[in-house]
Amino acid sequence: AQVIIVDQSDNDATKKYMESCRNQLITNSHNINFIYIYQAKKSSVAARNKGIDIATGEILSFLDDDVVLFEDYYEKVLRYFNDNKELGGVGGKVIVKKFHSWGMKLLRKIFLLDNFDGNITASGFGFPMGERRFDSPMRVEVLMGCNMNFRREFLKNDKFDEWFTGYSYREDVEFSYRMSQKTVLKMIPEAKLHHNYSRSNRMDIQDQKIMEVKNYYYFYKKHAKRTTLSDFLFLYSLFGLFVIYLKEYLCNFNVEKHKQLKGFTKGMIKLVTNSL
Repeated sequence: AQVIIVDQSDNDATKKYMESCRNQLITNSHNINFIYIYQAKKSSVAARNKGIDIATGEILSFLDDDVVLFEDYYEKVLRYFNDNKELGGVGGKVIVKKFHSWGMKLLRKIFLLDNFDGNITASGFGFPMGERRFDSPMRVEVLMGCNMNFRREFLKNDKFDEWFTGYSYREDVEFSYRMSQKTVLKMIPEAKLHHNYSRSNRMDIQDQKIMEVKNYYYFYKKHAKRTTLSDFLFLYSLFGLFVIYLKEYLCNFNVEKHKQLKGFTKGMIKLVTNSL
């Protein structure tokens, strides 16, 4: 087995930790080959693609550095791959402590933002299933970037889109959606993990929201069948997000919610004046 770490941090703490792992008993007894690579460029997409270039295994697994897997995570994932040779991708179940309120879920459904089924909506939105309890495998179109597993054969001529830069919001949706067009993807409840959502490499919330609008539109342009109706639905969903952020600000009146609303509004103005 290979464990490939692409380090983009600003210190050598990760490198020192990986050097210590080489001498661990579990590494030697399980024949695990640790490969450490330092990458100065801050890009999760470039890091993932570098891993694809190096990896030699049949199953490629992508993890974020802020996840904690249950001990049997890979046992469960590999069982699905072994039992179904047609299966191209598998995502595990993130243990969520707090779900959206029913009111928020209703808003997201009304504005075609999310059907909470892991599929892309009619407006070109849609998200991986992190907000739904499920007890049996579900076929989906998108997986969560914090834990995605794919058969290597489907990645031969497809990598992550390096148009996405830095924090690369929605690059996981774009990549897994592409994979879903040529193979079967499933979310499985047995493979569990915690996602601790580290903010250490996150952008300022205002800049992040500007970027998110741009990335939503990029995904839409790349994958939607452009019609007058589809353009309207995309803008309808975008307006829905504006309504949600406005509601959050009016309910909280804190600095972060104000910056969130301000950034998203700026992103919408840039999009409408420059792109549509």
